[in-house]
Amino acid sequence: MPDGMRRTPTQTAWLRSLKEHPDVLTLRCDGSRNLMLIATIICWSANWRTLCSRPTIARIVERTRLAKATVKRWVRWLRERGWLGVVEPGSTARYRKGTNAGLDHDGLGNRAALWVLCLPRRPPANARRRQPDDQPQRSSEPPTLSPPRGERTDPTRTRETPRPPLAPSRASPIWPLHAMPRTKRERLQACQRLRRETPLLRRMTARYLRWLLRPFFTAGATPHDVLHALNVRPDDSRWTYTWSSMNEIRHVPGWVRHRLEAWTGHDGRVPPLPSHRAATATAQRRAAQDARKREWEARAAAAGLAGAPTPTGAGAVERGVALARRLLQERGLSVISPSSRRRDDRRGQAVPPPADATSGTICQ
Repeated sequence: MPDGMRRTPTQTAWLRSLKEHPDVLTLRCDGSRNLMLIATIICWSANWRTLCSRPTIARIVERTRLAKATVKRWVRWLRERGWLGVVEPGSTARYRKGTNAGLDHDGLGNRAALWVLCLPRRPPANARRRQPDDQPQRSSEPPTLSPPRGERTDPTRTRETPRPPLAPSRASPIWPLHAMPRTKRERLQACQRLRRETPLLRRMTARYLRWLLRPFFTAGATPHDVLHALNVRPDDSRWTYTWSSMNEIRHVPGWVRHRLEAWTGHDGRVPPLPSHRAATATAQRRAAQDARKREWEARAAAAGLAGAPTPTGAGAVERGVALARRLLQERGLSVISPSSRRRDDRRGQAVPPPADATSGTICQ
């Protein structure tokens, strides 16, 4: 048994230990799959008593349907990390010892490699070799043509200096949902807020999302408009979901592009969004309020109350009451005071309804 290795107790324990090893967990999904396929063929081809396996490379290629170079690479990976111990290397009659370069036939033919299933031993924490006290500490370094560190000069080209690490993004995810981003940095902050609001968008970077949403941001969309476009169609009908989990969406950028294309026309223009419609309605309401304000100011000027300071609170109410009474008096109409109306209510008498302009009486 090679040093640093021990024979595995069972085949199942060998497969489980290999699958849970940190070196295997850090592999890509395709590499881990190929490794476990090859390891499974080697494991279940072993002898149950000796735990030695002799599968040929051709058989592993046939069973796994992988390339021959791939199989050899992963077998070498298992040997170098102590998962396979070489009991007998593969050999042919020409290069085997004692055959006189293939002139003497030994009757064995081509011999496949024989491996034993092993578990790599964990090195102890103090596995570092101690240097004797009577010997000076030495360090072996590979030969190099570069001058020592003390004699190094400034590089003649910029490429020789290592590039500094990229600074972290200063984009803040706290961007208001109803604020329209204008600059690139503000749009990046808006995308950070979208990724914070929607977990599905976290599978994309904020810069990639900003590139996808460029037509909407150019049209003056807010993050709330983007969320509305992703969940609601232009005819105010909800999108239907055919997946039960967001992990079932394989390509998130394609999903986002499909949802947003329903809002863009053939020319790529974005129709009025909810924030645009709300702004238009607000502008119309304020225009109507300004028109009514100008109308009342014109009436006040005609009544001779122009130029007076505009009161607020109770003063505005008193000014309105005085203006109404003056207009009624100019038209020859009488005013019923609130005190007389309250006395009539206490006596149980019915208050007469307000008369029209011909009767000459109007209730305030």
